[in-house]
Amino acid sequence: MKSDQSNTPQQQRIGVIDIGSNSVRFVVYSISGAAFAPVYDEKVLAGLGRDLRRTGKLNPDGRVQALAALKRFTLLAKAQKLDDVLIAATAAMRVARDAPEFIVQVKEQTGLDISPLSGESEALTSALGVIAGEPRALGLAADLGGASLELVQVGNGRVFVGVSHPLGPFSMFEDGFDAGELRPRIDSILGGNIAQDYPIIDTLYLIGGAWRNLANIDQKRNRYPLRVAYNYSFGAGHARQLANWACSREGSAELLNWPNISKRRADTLPYGGLMLSVLLDKFDPNHVVIAPGGLRDGLVYQYLSEQVKDRVALFDACSSIAGQSRGGTKLGVAVFSFLSAIHTDLPRAFDLDTENRIRKAASLLIGMGAGLHPSHRAKIVYEIALYGPLPGLTHKERAYLALMLFRAYRSRKTPPENAIIQHLLSESEQLSAQIYGEAIRAAVVLSGRSASVLKCFILSVQSEYLVLAANKSAESLVIERTRTHFEGLAIMISKTLRLETLDC
Repeated sequence: MKSDQSNTPQQQRIGVIDIGSNSVRFVVYSISGAAFAPVYDEKVLAGLGRDLRRTGKLNPDGRVQALAALKRFTLLAKAQKLDDVLIAATAAMRVARDAPEFIVQVKEQTGLDISPLSGESEALTSALGVIAGEPRALGLAADLGGASLELVQVGNGRVFVGVSHPLGPFSMFEDGFDAGELRPRIDSILGGNIAQDYPIIDTLYLIGGAWRNLANIDQKRNRYPLRVAYNYSFGAGHARQLANWACSREGSAELLNWPNISKRRADTLPYGGLMLSVLLDKFDPNHVVIAPGGLRDGLVYQYLSEQVKDRVALFDACSSIAGQSRGGTKLGVAVFSFLSAIHTDLPRAFDLDTENRIRKAASLLIGMGAGLHPSHRAKIVYEIALYGPLPGLTHKERAYLALMLFRAYRSRKTPPENAIIQHLLSESEQLSAQIYGEAIRAAVVLSGRSASVLKCFILSVQSEYLVLAANKSAESLVIERTRTHFEGLAIMISKTLRLETLDC
């Protein structure tokens, strides 16, 4: 049971230094309760694990680049006066023969104390990143790094036993990608009956830069309008087409020359396609999702207290965004409470729990429009809902929330990036979002952006009427402008507005 989140979420800023087999990263996260988002992200493709298969050691040039990056990251962390700095070192630092020597060198020159994660710990931490970004996740999390592949079951907000396999591209080949030669070796390492170890595999969650870049490329190739990789989902058939194209001779050649992708990253993409193809054959999932988080997110999630984890991250994220505007989230809480009396009477696109979750998020975000230019705030709020750091939302739910908020600020039916809405939402789903957006708009106008005002009113649906009842002391708050908005809402749900006075 999640907490009611009546108290103000704690604010923190922490850094994560991630020493991977391909990249070394420094990410600063802003934490607000259970919600966290990167506010600074710097990456160096050092390629520490590039020589693992041939020499069993770290790449010499990679060591130089990684050490230089770690010196810089240490100074940046100190300059930013972070609350804490977490360090993760993965497969290359775990298995390379000269990794202990490099760890000592880093300690001497930066003061960083590196303890490489075990394969099981890496798998579990990556899976926790999936849970942090989508608490409803149910299926198999697969994290493809430069030197390893981690697999772990996720479900009901929990992660289960994790296993690491030496199946990253740096562990499997050095020069020249050959899918025909690699596939039998991958099959042999995973084993023929691996699916028996993971009983719930309806959804396959893909973690890692190679798969995330493949998703970005797939969106461009298919003109998918919402260019957000995280939580990008597709069916198994689409996933097979993408995987088979990526590891084919033609697809591989195209990927290696794809614009704005570095050669070091592009080299791993055909292998990412091959690995996806193998996992699809092994586990036969119905859905594939680009995971909303991974190892770094899992580290931050582990850092949170159990009490904080009990909060709903989506609501904390909305409160954090709205809290930067005048009035904070008090208005949003009041609006949601006021409208909750008619929630079951309004059309919806999802089950009631999910619908009300999105409705509450929209209500909390309504405060962020205050202070923005009236001619542009609807578009700005709409784009924040589409692209902002809001955990626990599918692409369909993001589009629904965005349209809801757009209508809350403007009576126009079509937002500026309408292709996203048309692609992800049916006409009836669009209408449901617009109706609740109009309900928020009516409540905000009635309140004059004062949360206490809404306590003087009760909204209800009675037979063919939408009833707005007011305390006697508050009747003067209902004038033509406020009445017009509730009349519009009534028409949208095929009702007639009726005004009443409460006996109090």
